[in-house]
Amino acid sequence: MEFLSTRMGGSWRRLDPADASESPELKQQVQEARETLGGFLVDTLSADNLVVLTGLGTSMCVKDKSGKSVAPSLVDLWNDAQSHTPDFKKILQLVKFDIERFGPNLESLLSRCHLAQEMSPVPRLEVFIRDTERLVIERCGFVDESVSLSTHEAFIRVLARRSPRKLRLKLFTLNYDLCFEAAASRTRFVAIDGFSHTQPQQFDSDYFSYDIVRRDDERPAPDYISNVFHLYKLHGSVDWGRVGSQVIREAKPDNPVIIYPRSTKFEASYSPPFIEMIARFQAALRHPNTGLLIIGFGFRDEHITQPFLSAIRSNVGLRAVVVSKEVDDAPGTPIGSLVRLINDGDRRLALVKGLFEDLVPMIPDLSGPTESELHAERIRVRGSAL
Repeated sequence: MEFLSTRMGGSWRRLDPADASESPELKQQVQEARETLGGFLVDTLSADNLVVLTGLGTSMCVKDKSGKSVAPSLVDLWNDAQSHTPDFKKILQLVKFDIERFGPNLESLLSRCHLAQEMSPVPRLEVFIRDTERLVIERCGFVDESVSLSTHEAFIRVLARRSPRKLRLKLFTLNYDLCFEAAASRTRFVAIDGFSHTQPQQFDSDYFSYDIVRRDDERPAPDYISNVFHLYKLHGSVDWGRVGSQVIREAKPDNPVIIYPRSTKFEASYSPPFIEMIARFQAALRHPNTGLLIIGFGFRDEHITQPFLSAIRSNVGLRAVVVSKEVDDAPGTPIGSLVRLINDGDRRLALVKGLFEDLVPMIPDLSGPTESELHAERIRVRGSAL
């Protein structure tokens, strides 16, 4: 891991702990970098308005017993589509897809397939698009009781355990999977996600304006309960389905509501129900005292990248930490723009080269567990003995 901020002189500093064989000077440098990052995270997480944006990188840490990631990458989805399509090479020829130019990129392939269908529809292409999009949903439905989500659980415990006097954590994710929902359930946190509490659960953006309070005969007024956060799935979810004009939650939807990986993501994001969440993302970034944590997002989606860059330019009260496995800081790239600002003395920004699972243990716990959490954990772990 490496860390870049004006607070460290504007140069990349190592974060990985030094071993016993390394020099005392290096150990001191690493310790200073870790302490500085910790202080930056404290400032960010203490903001009145805490916003998190996550991408595929936060799901890739979920692994099976053999240590293999169960979340599919775009290359994995390409390989799956290829193995499930006997005439895959013919599909490539139909849309004139140059694999040497584009590589095994399913997003590019689906984009060309949709474009070809608009210009000159071919029944075989329609079948391929339908089957491949269904495959995407199947591969992203990997969360079940056997899947460990320890990193997601730790992340929610630390970030969503905010004082009810502050705005609730706003967690925006581009992932279709159910990692954050399942992690919240396992840790007994409450995710307000825009769906009703009636059956079937229906989406209505007004539900994001609701909150949860505790009311009983012993209290003269209701109290906001702890451990509640807002969850916005900007690209939809594997358990969202459309029935008529309604978006409902169901285990295996016949008409899934997600923004598939293709070039029309920008246009699709401005149709219901996604436009409501995009609007809330843009509004969240304009709040005058905002802490923003971006993890595992590659800045390839313009409808997400541009609101972020706009907020960096206009909101002086925004503090942001960007965590990414690979940092493309070439001039003209979003990361390159952040590096330039840091080098020019912008103390609001920090970059971390690293993984989601590397960062989570370094996030300071500003509140500590509540007695209710400790009790629930005791019951969960030792419940069989009761």
